Amino acid sequence: MDWSIVSRHLPEEDGTASGRALWALCRGLLADGHTVDVCSWWHRPPERDLPPWCRWQAPRPEPLARTKVRAVIRPRWDVARLGWRPRPGALAVADDSLSFPAVAGARPAVLTQHFLTTLDARAVGRRLPRDYQDIRAQARNARRADVVLAYSERVAGGLGRPATVVPIAYEAAPEVPDPVDEPVAALIANWDWPPNRTALAWLLEAWPEVRGRVPAARLLLAGRGFERTGVGSIPGVETIGPVGCSTDVLARAAVLAFPCPASSGPKVKVLEALSLGRPVVTTPAGAEGIMAGTDGGIVVADRDRYAAALAAALADAERRRALGAAGQCTVSDHHAPVPAARARVAAVAAALGADRDPAGRS
Repeated sequence: MDWSIVSRHLPEEDGTASGRALWALCRGLLADGHTVDVCSWWHRPPERDLPPWCRWQAPRPEPLARTKVRAVIRPRWDVARLGWRPRPGALAVADDSLSFPAVAGARPAVLTQHFLTTLDARAVGRRLPRDYQDIRAQARNARRADVVLAYSERVAGGLGRPATVVPIAYEAAPEVPDPVDEPVAALIANWDWPPNRTALAWLLEAWPEVRGRVPAARLLLAGRGFERTGVGSIPGVETIGPVGCSTDVLARAAVLAFPCPASSGPKVKVLEALSLGRPVVTTPAGAEGIMAGTDGGIVVADRDRYAAALAAALADAERRRALGAAGQCTVSDHHAPVPAARARVAAVAAALGADRDPAGRS
């Protein structure tokens, strides 16, 4: 199958969460014998060489007044100014909702829906003008797409039309750090993202109870934008701030502690921890879209029981080792590049029907 993909993100092994997922997906498709080309329209030029199957292109500029007028009818339509066309015979795929206008004229047109703004805004009690535009655009794109792929059942169910759930792709690091016996939890995030700040507030609210149950427990907090959280000195909590590689922090931790609010879609930080053999203690939204089953390395607890669940995990090193091994299997069996790519190919083929070529030819 020949894939022509448009993405808001750059496919990078250590880039944004969406960029890392795209990198892993394309690596899986190529390894499985497919051909791939990606057009990225990231808001600034790449700072390093892109893979040979990707090129960067910025939309043509236009007056802001024209953009605002068009948005009344076609919200979030900026990418259409790329003038992009798929290769002849290739499947036209939008890797995210903002990229769909570029592929909308192709037949068939595939939409990949990572999350839903209506769910994310509700999770943090936010409704900004840009949220309304995103909500309108996501609904419009879903109506126009020939094939809709979603990264979780919850996202698929909120689109208002049939969608196929596929696993998000993730490429694990080649080396796995040794398990940590000490009761050390960690949370690494981009703190500019409001749901992450909510998760931190919930975690710090639970932390005194965790320390009461496990007095030796420690918590590592890392990631860019930490100054926005306003967190000061707290017993048992070490603030690291921005890091070059999140693996360096997770290597020091026994557990990823992530009481996620009800934002939508899979969280790459959860996949990263699982791939490194670190169990994850989270809420239902933190496990969303992760193909872990009932014993896949994730401990799920609601907010009221979160402190007890995290303390229990920190207190039991043997249980953490078993959960860590199960989490690695979750990633390798479902989210690693080749199995995730094969699931994507199968979903598209099934959606198009057995009597049609994946590129839309009879």
